[in-house]
Amino acid sequence: MEKIKSYFKDWTMFEKSWLLISSVTMVVLSLMWGDSMIALLSGLAGIISVVLCAKGKIENYAFGLFQAVTYAYICFQSHIYGEVMYNILMVPMIIIGIISWKKNMADGNGEVKARNLTAKGWVILIVGSIAAVAGYSFILKLLDGEFALIDATSTILSVIATILMLARYSEQWVMWVIVNMVSVVLWVMALMNGGEGSVTLLVMWTAYLFNSTYGYINWRKMAKENA
Repeated sequence: MEKIKSYFKDWTMFEKSWLLISSVTMVVLSLMWGDSMIALLSGLAGIISVVLCAKGKIENYAFGLFQAVTYAYICFQSHIYGEVMYNILMVPMIIIGIISWKKNMADGNGEVKARNLTAKGWVILIVGSIAAVAGYSFILKLLDGEFALIDATSTILSVIATILMLARYSEQWVMWVIVNMVSVVLWVMALMNGGEGSVTLLVMWTAYLFNSTYGYINWRKMAKENA
């Protein structure tokens, strides 16, 4: 119990409340709508992972690994193959992230050292994102994947956001905001088509959208402190 209290001692009341409310809401709605247990566990792990990431805590990767594996399975069942490929790719990237973050932790608070992109970095980010989305969308159409453009946008920007996260850039959260908005639309469409676990995952991505906004604010603050 003391270890738990010590872990949360630097958390604000808002952060503690947000973690609790989002987790409980997901569990309750999942049970009400009769979603599968794997969808519930995947969504819950995902919520915990992104909240910890917004705080710059390295423990986010443990929950992220579980969420990636289970979410890949759910997406496979719903024929959203771009998301399947992304989450399989996430497994080795999570391992890389743990190594990268361990080497760049701030002293005293257990948080990673955040930083910001330069103007040149922003140009490369925007041009590269547009080109990659266009190319991957074409590939998904050849594979007869559902919602190819939306799926490609979500997947490619997720990969880019993950790379920015591994490199400790606060701009990852700008990408995550876009990804989460796209993913909300994706799972609304999947829900309308009767996709497995759609309700829980729609709630999860909506919570992610809110968390990403807070994550950007907090990481900009962290980057200034580490400048």
